[in-house]
Amino acid sequence: MKIKPIALANTFAIIDLILHPLFHLWAAIAPDSLEYLMHVFVAGLELNIDPVFELSPQNLLLGTILEASAFWILGIVSASLYNRLAK
Repeated sequence: MKIKPIALANTFAIIDLILHPLFHLWAAIAPDSLEYLMHVFVAGLELNIDPVFELSPQNLLLGTILEASAFWILGIVSASLYNRLAK
């Protein structure tokens, strides 16, 4: 069975379009809990969150667009690689 690359790419991008603003909201509301969680899950990461920066409209919009684009490309590459190796 093959994966449709465009469908997977769109799915990844839509998920990111929903989750990325939620993470910014979380960082603005409870930055300490997000810093702690990132420190637990990413070894050696020292994260310092600035709540004012997290909710700036330019940061939110640009970050969401760039990250959704990166996830869209990741979906295309992943599905294409899977289809190529699944033969």
